[in-house]
Amino acid sequence: MKPTTLTLLCLTLLCLPARAQTLAVEGVTALAADRQGCCYVVAGSSVAKYSATLALQARYTCPLGSIASIDASDPFKVALFCKDFLRIVLLDSKLAQLGNPLFLPDLNALRPTAACRSAENGLWVADAYRRRLLYLDFTLNTSREAALLGDEAAEVCCMVEREAKVFAGFAGGNLAIFDKFGALLHLLPVPVPCWFDVQGDLLYYLANGNLYTQNLHALSEAPALVATGVERCAVGHGALYTYAKGLLTVKK
Repeated sequence: MKPTTLTLLCLTLLCLPARAQTLAVEGVTALAADRQGCCYVVAGSSVAKYSATLALQARYTCPLGSIASIDASDPFKVALFCKDFLRIVLLDSKLAQLGNPLFLPDLNALRPTAACRSAENGLWVADAYRRRLLYLDFTLNTSREAALLGDEAAEVCCMVEREAKVFAGFAGGNLAIFDKFGALLHLLPVPVPCWFDVQGDLLYYLANGNLYTQNLHALSEAPALVATGVERCAVGHGALYTYAKGLLTVKK
């Protein structure tokens, strides 16, 4: 039986490469992606949640002010780190605030510089005052601690937990990798700036407007250039989100 014109047209469309989607957004200061394919766009003190097709789903404005970073690894408990106010705000999947903001000095983090969620329903916080990595469990008690090694003047500027490992990037360079108990596994001389993410064996990071990937099991190899002219970035759920010149772009 001969294929119909409609069948041939459908096959042709399936073979075409996926096109990038774009959305005009102003003043983006941070991006994040969750495991459901949603993207979170931070602009100063506000957060907007978009679907995988960049349809707006929810908004939230933080009463504390500027949001330093966002962790959406758990879409039902999104963490906003407000560095200037030493607090973490938790949001549900509709970006409604969950309880009162957490004042980190009350939880033994006297000068927090970075924070992220844990898959065990806790929080990791880098305390520059004592140069310690703290794990706050679901009861908000410090159940684990680890020393932050490296240059005493360098602060942890970005953290993520991926696959039971905690990755802490120091301003100016070096990437520390801890296990879920806080034991240091590796201290890598990777030029990590103040944004990076880890997906599988690949480290994604921004440097001088360029997005690179580095295989963490082949550090002797040169990093691969992914994109240029990038201001902000997020990776997750098989998608790459980039922001540049007022445009948010998603590629799958």
